[in-house]
Amino acid sequence: MRTTLHINDFLIQSIKKYAGELNKTEIINQALEEFLARLKREKLKEAFGKIPIDLNVREFRNQESHE
Repeated sequence: MRTTLHINDFLIQSIKKYAGELNKTEIINQALEEFLARLKREKLKEAFGKIPIDLNVREFRNQESHE
């Protein structure tokens, strides 16, 4: 999707400096992916203690290692 954005050039240049050879599109896409992941983690944190789960961690790890 093409769109016009007004982005702080200092932020873009700083990210390029630390992240390497990313173009603006890659920077924006990665930032959006990280933002979405953070929002999902926050939603999970909100649900902590509200969802009853009967889970044995040792059984889970054992199943995971067999896959």
